Amino acid sequence: MTKSCRNCKQELELSNYYQFHNKWTGHKYYSARCRPCHQLYKTVSPTTKRNRKAEKLQLRYGLKYEQWETIRKEQNYSCMICGITEEILNKKLDVDHCHVTGVVRGVLCNPCNTTLGHARDKIEVLEAAARYLQKNAGGYKS
Repeated sequence: MTKSCRNCKQELELSNYYQFHNKWTGHKYYSARCRPCHQLYKTVSPTTKRNRKAEKLQLRYGLKYEQWETIRKEQNYSCMICGITEEILNKKLDVDHCHVTGVVRGVLCNPCNTTLGHARDKIEVLEAAARYLQKNAGGYKS
């Protein structure tokens, strides 16, 4: 069975197309572009994961994708607080920024980043939390 590529217009065997699966409907379908055209499309399409990430970084933090990659590399792809690596997490680190100034401070794992956010970036809240953990390490005392 053959199919015509949307991009190069060549009539090719289905083995030359990527096959996708819609998990909601259970249907399988073939890409509209042959494999080489599909790869080219992914590099320029604004909807690809890398390009969506680049747009998000630019809009939220004023960072270029390459700057984010540089920060991650300088930090050895690890969280600045707990030290966990992207390899262990199996995902990329989050951008940490000051909510008052908007300045990017580095990259953190999601739990460390949200901890700072929940503490509203207040050092005294984090210090109080540390004191609480030290005082109550043995459990609740009545």
